[in-house]
Amino acid sequence: MTLKKIILPFLSILFGIFLSIIILEVIFTMLPVADSLMTLPVNATNPVIRFKEDRDVIWSRGPNFSIVTKKHVNNYGFLNDQNYSPEEKSPLLAIIGDSYVEAFQVENENTMHGILSQETVGKGRVYSFGASGSPLSTYLAYANYATSKLNSNALVFIIVGNDFDESLTKYKNAPGFHYFSDGLDLVRVDYQPTLIKRLSRQSALIRYLILNMQLNWQSMKNIFNNDTGNDEEQYVGNTPAVFDEGRISDSKRAVDRFYEELPLQTFLGREKILFVIDGMRPHLYNPMRLMNANGSYFDLMRKYFIEVAVAKGYEVIDMQTIFIKKHESEGIRFEFPSDAHWNKAGHNLVAMKIKASDVYNSLFKN
Repeated sequence: MTLKKIILPFLSILFGIFLSIIILEVIFTMLPVADSLMTLPVNATNPVIRFKEDRDVIWSRGPNFSIVTKKHVNNYGFLNDQNYSPEEKSPLLAIIGDSYVEAFQVENENTMHGILSQETVGKGRVYSFGASGSPLSTYLAYANYATSKLNSNALVFIIVGNDFDESLTKYKNAPGFHYFSDGLDLVRVDYQPTLIKRLSRQSALIRYLILNMQLNWQSMKNIFNNDTGNDEEQYVGNTPAVFDEGRISDSKRAVDRFYEELPLQTFLGREKILFVIDGMRPHLYNPMRLMNANGSYFDLMRKYFIEVAVAKGYEVIDMQTIFIKKHESEGIRFEFPSDAHWNKAGHNLVAMKIKASDVYNSLFKN
């Protein structure tokens, strides 16, 4: 066999692959593939995770685009329709959290902070600070940023199921976030996007595979291990329901350390801080399933977090009982069929409960 007979078929295969990729790229460019938020570097100069500023982006869920939203990233790199201004002197409420505050799943105007921004026109402002993957420890960094950079007068923290153990480097150590070290010091893990990551953000095909299909190393491991991660009895509050005593003990240490750091990072008194605790969805819609969720990791940790908050004099809104009552009276569910984050009804109900809080009303006095 001559060298020519080997090379020509090989080149034909390469050309076919290359042409297929080009065609797929063109096709996916025309579909509502999720845009990259283009996370900015996190370092001493930019100490909290933010995104490339002043952009309109599309977010979509899943390979079939079951949810599609248009989002705006503002001048400070947060998903909010308002531009932030440290020069403004009107009362400012900062809402801090993770993906529930980032709120890809709903338009900015329908998020809890978007709703409250409309409610406070002429009275003050409501800004949001959040990024997917942030735990309690990163909330402290956001709180420091909100008060020191933008002069926030009061804070609302949205607390969800994976906020506790993931605050510790023992359990998570992703670049861009803040964690408690083994010695419970608050440490920042710097982030610098690689050249490959910056280039891949430009490809609709790659974004579809990574952001919509969720094809990454962990998902591939789950597929080969026949673990889809969707068993609702294994997960309560989007975190594993089962635990060992070490996980609970570590998580309580993280909560205790969070409360110790809170006044140091926020410069605010307890009367200026509100905690909103998510309920055990979707278990709370069914009394039997809710009973089975009792004693799960999230059940124990949410109760512990609330117990400490109340003992220390902080205001708390427990959304579990509120969600249950609303569902029983109107049949409403507060998440999407294809996504566990709050839908418009969830955000609206949370916003109304924040509006009724002492923290909110003491800041935005009529």
